[in-house]
Amino acid sequence: MTRLKSPGEADYASGRLIYRGAEADIIKGEWQGLDVVYKVRKPLEYRLPILDGAIRQRRTLREAEMIHQAKKAGVEAPCLYHVDPASATLVMEFVSGDRLRDLIGRISTVELAQVFFMFGRDVARLHASGIMHGDLTTANVVRRGKSLVFIDFGLSMRSERLEDHAVDIRLIKETVVGAHSDFALEALEAFYKGYSTLVGETRFRQVMRQLQNIERRGRYARVA
Repeated sequence: MTRLKSPGEADYASGRLIYRGAEADIIKGEWQGLDVVYKVRKPLEYRLPILDGAIRQRRTLREAEMIHQAKKAGVEAPCLYHVDPASATLVMEFVSGDRLRDLIGRISTVELAQVFFMFGRDVARLHASGIMHGDLTTANVVRRGKSLVFIDFGLSMRSERLEDHAVDIRLIKETVVGAHSDFALEALEAFYKGYSTLVGETRFRQVMRQLQNIERRGRYARVA
């Protein structure tokens, strides 16, 4: 068990570390009787303390704002219960369900197409609202009931640039082809259909053309 004591507004209960990233720890625990996760941005020793604190606070507040904006766009995201800028900590709903990476290969082709159609439609909702998720992988989308819940908005930002939206889709493509190659064709076809249905064919063609430009530039390793 990991004991968290916030120097800010709240003392956080004991929790269990479930993920340690380069920037933040994800800790599962309770908050006022609710099952939650604490996302705690850790101090980084290589940065000057005053600069480090400012960066962690700014990124924490930005992530909270992007979660709020995603919900306004009609995309499901974790409920945000508490924001503590002083300790660079978010207290969020623990989203129970199956991550897409774990569903692929366990569900039928028909169900896979339905799920990825919803995935593409919801990404289109983000982009149409000027939101770049920044880390769109099959690990950061959870199926809960009949809906998809997007998690980890730590790299999200406001953007309407074709480049940024194409980068989002590039990461999805790279993840699906790299980790789920046996199902990539069906999954991506359904994703693109869901995406284009909401943004329209003109915008879809523009984003896909920009994706091709990114791949030609060799900015990322090309995925067939």
